Amino acid sequence: MENQSDSSQNQQSELSLGALKPIIPSGDGRVDGATERLNELTLLPALEHVAVFEDVHRRLHDALTDNPE
Repeated sequence: MENQSDSSQNQQSELSLGALKPIIPSGDGRVDGATERLNELTLLPALEHVAVFEDVHRRLHDALTDNPE
């Protein structure tokens, strides 16, 4: 029979991201700077992931919609 401590540890390991796959540089400094932030996810609690995803999304959107003429 599994005790509560073992159950909590199993749930935590299921929630863990583990190692992320390496991000391949795109060659665009704005895109690379944005996607580099994804490496922070393994160091942050899940509740803080949303802010990182929102920042990455905003930065990628800005890079895609920037139309220098």
